[in-house]
Amino acid sequence: MTTSERSRPRTLAEALRSWDDAALGTLLQHRPDLAMPIPADTSQLAARATTNASAARAINRLDEFGVDLLESLSALPEPVSLTDLAAGVDQPVETVRPRMDELLDLALVWGTEDDLRLIRAVHELLGPTPAGLGPITTRHFGDLDKLIADAGPDAREVLDKLTWGPPTGSVEKAERPVTIASARTPVERLLARGLVVPRDPNTVVLPRQIGLHLRGGRVLASTRPTPPPLDGKTVTASIVDRAAAGAALDLVRQVDRALEQLGLEPPPVLRTGGIGVRELRSLAGKIGAEESTTGAVLEIAYAAGLVAAVEIGTSEHWLPTNAYDDWLELDLAHRWAQLVTAWFGGMRAIGLIGRRDSGGSTAAARERLINALAPDLERLLAPEVRVLTLNALGETPAGIAPSTHSVVTWVAWHRPRRGGQFRDELVEWAITEAALLGLTGLGALATHGRPLLEQEPTVDELAKAISPLVPDPVSEILLQADLTAVAPGPLVRSVQDDLSAMADVESQGGAAVYRFSEGSVRRAFDLGRTADQLHKWLADHSRTPVPQPLTYLVDDVARRHGVLRLGTASTYLRCDDEDVLTQLISSNLPGVRFRRLAPTVVVSPSPPDVVLSRLRDAGLAPLAETFDGVVHVSTATTRRGDPPRRRTSRDFADSAVDLTDDQVKAVIEKVRAGDRLAADRPADDVAAEPTAPAETIAVLTNAAEAHSRTWISYVDHNGTASERIVEPTRVADGWLTAYDPSTNQPHTYALHRISSARAVEG
Repeated sequence: MTTSERSRPRTLAEALRSWDDAALGTLLQHRPDLAMPIPADTSQLAARATTNASAARAINRLDEFGVDLLESLSALPEPVSLTDLAAGVDQPVETVRPRMDELLDLALVWGTEDDLRLIRAVHELLGPTPAGLGPITTRHFGDLDKLIADAGPDAREVLDKLTWGPPTGSVEKAERPVTIASARTPVERLLARGLVVPRDPNTVVLPRQIGLHLRGGRVLASTRPTPPPLDGKTVTASIVDRAAAGAALDLVRQVDRALEQLGLEPPPVLRTGGIGVRELRSLAGKIGAEESTTGAVLEIAYAAGLVAAVEIGTSEHWLPTNAYDDWLELDLAHRWAQLVTAWFGGMRAIGLIGRRDSGGSTAAARERLINALAPDLERLLAPEVRVLTLNALGETPAGIAPSTHSVVTWVAWHRPRRGGQFRDELVEWAITEAALLGLTGLGALATHGRPLLEQEPTVDELAKAISPLVPDPVSEILLQADLTAVAPGPLVRSVQDDLSAMADVESQGGAAVYRFSEGSVRRAFDLGRTADQLHKWLADHSRTPVPQPLTYLVDDVARRHGVLRLGTASTYLRCDDEDVLTQLISSNLPGVRFRRLAPTVVVSPSPPDVVLSRLRDAGLAPLAETFDGVVHVSTATTRRGDPPRRRTSRDFADSAVDLTDDQVKAVIEKVRAGDRLAADRPADDVAAEPTAPAETIAVLTNAAEAHSRTWISYVDHNGTASERIVEPTRVADGWLTAYDPSTNQPHTYALHRISSARAVEG
């Protein structure tokens, strides 16, 4: 609904009642928190829209120019016309009108083109000095230019310093009243003429009227109706796509290697959650990546559900999940797409890894490092900034890779009131993570990253976009005389597993390099392979002849493998009488197995306490001893389980969920029905019966916005009921602040003690 189409309403509630269903639907789509729970009628909808919490959510999603318009409206004396507002921001009316229509549609502003008014919550949220202007004074100044000239040039210099804010300055406490005749200093001459006013004994403030005059009628020094340009270096689109695709394949390999390593050597979960710095550093060395990259790889895998904390015995360790096995069965394109979608919608601020917890409640907590996979990495702002960052990359003209600074500035223009320095850091982290994920190449958004600019792309859509750039898996390798093997492309999964069993990865990339060594070949034998099997596998999968040094290496390790053997045993028994051990082995004690290593020594895989109990049950009298043969004297001990680990999670309840079209329609129908019921209710019933708390707050809030008189029924702390007519000025934090005409004084009333309220006509 445009500004010119709106008639002059008396309150926001009255304005909303005049809106059609399409306009109400737009409001609910942009401010979904207003629909939860469904408001009873338009008055309750208006009351909810004017609360500080709801208004803050709406303002925080405005861009810089939208906030500038609100600041200008807050600074200018009401009523404000569209023409005055355009002059205040130094922009044409044609530029301001469509943006003002958007603010009206959001119910942050109400009125007509000749009488625009902010809801009270916006005034409070923008603070007492909007646009750096001081408070309004009631003094009539007369000819301001003459007053300023009479104060002298040095006083004008003081005014110039206060003009664009902050509007306050420090002064020495005056020892006497200041008059025009007695004024000596520049500040005293300004005080004597009312060009600055005292706020306290040591502070003066520039009145808003003077500030606006000195600014030449402008509220803000400058405004930007459109986002800043995205500049950067020139790149070639085809090279961007190839570079990004290579990074995407590297990420898939790194996730695979990291999780495979976790499966072999699962690191413990820290008491505070996450993975330890030492364990992360060790993992980084084993997969051949930087620590920061390894932390990001683990976080991306965690977001995709591929790794989780699993109990092993009495402690928790980080292990791959069953979803990891399913992920391995996918082709490379779908594996990559699954990682990207998980990262894109996740709330994990990966860049916080390795930082100190500045938000900790104690000094010790603030000194604690934030670890990878820790529960305190979630930030509500992270996905919002991630989306904006990719949108910035998508807005860049073709062939341009925008600089990080220009992207940060672009995002800051779109969310000036969200996050500040932390928002800027999130942008930089998102750019780094997008490069790691292969969404960008050479700093520019790749073609296969553009589906993310659409609403909720699927894994299949992303996989389809990158598929032309993903090479087909190969099953052959190139063996070289320096005991290395080159994979000319991504390997078939079974081939990669077999090669990884007998060789170590030396370098990643489009052509990965594996190196054979005594240790790697021995690992293959430990896994049950034989020398003949290795020779056959190498001959079958190599495009080149098997080098003689590699053949010698396999045979040499095979000759020495298994000469010395070891096994596991939890308990040993020794006895000088061989017959006793012979009878023991043949006795078949329940739940215990024995193996004879020597005539006088047998071993068992069962724990010593279990074997001791079974032997005593069989009527034997064994004596326990320590590892070095000393007799072990046991004492009674009490076993206790470890206390459950305390976990914390952040509350994201203030994040409103988008409404579907059907939900919006249902809310509007409910509100319209409530309005019809309110219109049919006799006026006497409103005063006679207590009203619901939400309805009472709605009536009072609307009265505060309209500066209208209101009848209330109030019960004091003694239980005495009274009725009075007041003029509400503010409803917040469980209290009503209102002017009482009978006493000519403002009063506060506890909202829970107001049993009923209704507007007074006239």
